[in-house]
Amino acid sequence: MTAVGLLADLWTKHSAARALADGHIVHCLGDVVQLVLVFNKVAVFGIDPARIMHGFSVGRVFPFFNLIAAAVLIIYYRFLKRTDLLLHWSLAFILPGALGNLSDRLLHPGRGVVDFIMVNLGFPPFNPWPIFNVADAWVTIGIALMIASFLFEGNRRKEP
Repeated sequence: MTAVGLLADLWTKHSAARALADGHIVHCLGDVVQLVLVFNKVAVFGIDPARIMHGFSVGRVFPFFNLIAAAVLIIYYRFLKRTDLLLHWSLAFILPGALGNLSDRLLHPGRGVVDFIMVNLGFPPFNPWPIFNVADAWVTIGIALMIASFLFEGNRRKEP
């Protein structure tokens, strides 16, 4: 799953960077889902930590953080119980997302992370939602599965 997820992320970013390079916007579902190319040199949702912490360098700190996070995920995965399938799947989604965005930061440090999916549902906070990529979607799905796993585990422990 991790290899497939990472390859899907890398391929879609490469394709988006080529097809949308001239400012071209592709409307997939009218104005609800559009493909538009942006290069994110800061953090998630375009948040720039340097505005809060003077001198904070996203380009230096985030690759290091991504490597540490990937190592922790791999180690944590190895110690999971085989019966906790939901948590296994959550990590299998998070890891390719972390590695996909790490690859952008390492291979193209001046460019930033390729984001290209824009969703606009017409109401806050989805008007529009910050532009994202497949790696971001993997991480979001993985975190949702992880939360579900923890909630189910908490409910199982409460049962008599």
